Amino acid sequence: MKYFVIFLSTLYLAGCGLTLPHPASLLEHPALPEWEKSLKTKIDEDLPAQAEIVAPRNQSISRLYELIDLNRDGREEAVTFYRMQDQGTFQIKLLVHERMKKKWVLRVSQPIATGRSIDQLHVILDESQKSNQLMIGVTSLEKNTVYLLKDLMKSSIDVTKIDTYDRLTIADLNQDQRQDMVLLKKGQSTELVYYEEALTPAVRQTTLLPIREGDLFADHDLFEIDTINAAKKKGLLVSFTRDATMHLLVFQLDQTKLTPVDFAGTSEIIEPMYTFPKDVDQDGIVEFAHQYTPKGSIGRSMEEKPQITAYYAWNGASVQPFLESGFELREEQYIDLEYNFVMRFPANWATRETIEKKDNRVRFINRETGTIDFELEIIPKNQYIASHQKKKIKEGIDYVYVITANQSYEKYATNVALVE
Repeated sequence: MKYFVIFLSTLYLAGCGLTLPHPASLLEHPALPEWEKSLKTKIDEDLPAQAEIVAPRNQSISRLYELIDLNRDGREEAVTFYRMQDQGTFQIKLLVHERMKKKWVLRVSQPIATGRSIDQLHVILDESQKSNQLMIGVTSLEKNTVYLLKDLMKSSIDVTKIDTYDRLTIADLNQDQRQDMVLLKKGQSTELVYYEEALTPAVRQTTLLPIREGDLFADHDLFEIDTINAAKKKGLLVSFTRDATMHLLVFQLDQTKLTPVDFAGTSEIIEPMYTFPKDVDQDGIVEFAHQYTPKGSIGRSMEEKPQITAYYAWNGASVQPFLESGFELREEQYIDLEYNFVMRFPANWATRETIEKKDNRVRFINRETGTIDFELEIIPKNQYIASHQKKKIKEGIDYVYVITANQSYEKYATNVALVE
């Protein structure tokens, strides 16, 4: 203790203050650049005392502001959304700050809409390609409304209320280099509303969807819109769930007209999908997958039964489909996370195998003949002993994968891949 007092006395005599920093100063990020410190200070000055910052929910990072090059001059402006409460009603308002050398100047302070939060924010380049406009979805009492904000660098922003929605997608759906908009609206009937151009939302088309009361409207699986180039024709995919299965509607898109695609007399495809249909590799073919347990499959006691993951594709061609759904089965896989391997089944093996997992063996049994097509034995590395009776086909980090050597399994063994 004596030496500690001497140390403090030395600091004092050397002119060093002993006052500790204020706790608030410890919250400041020392690595922030000067422009950002200046911007945060300016926003704090211009925000009303009771203001609450609201960040768009569809943004990957929640920030105090959005940096957007509104006038396309190569320099980003700062757009801040906040809300104020007046007699129980919330009002969404907006600030626009422009960077002037080392300082920030307030250009716009304006109310936008009545609502509690911002559901979505989209930046859209206008036809002149000289400015960016904003589309925002505002949530108020479980109702979403989409607004178009134009002329954001002027003292008064042009705010246009477009429509209400339950789900919203903005993308270049008809592939004309301009952003379109699709809304899902629930009510006495469920509507799909297509706007050919989001910035000029006068041209619209409404299509009724075959969704009944009681269908599951979940954020992750109700309204997935994706574009396709099916058989060289532009189109849309709409997904929703009913009775615990995924329903898929396919529309061809010609200018502003949505036309349902008919599959052998039905307008919707029903599959127990667990992934959304998407043209993942952008080859004009839409892929999706689902899982199922083959009939008669057996798992170990107290474990889930083995499952197959089936991968399907549809290229929009007007030919007799391989499956009634209109999708062609490309490949099936058995994925074993316990033993870190994947067994791939070519499409011509479709639904042929029953899987039996017992002890450290996985058997693939032909459902037609009842014989074992392929049996894989998984042995821990520290227990593996090479023998003439067992043929090693794979060696992983933890396991050795062997088959019975007296049978020809080459065509099966090549379909085993490790996932370590």
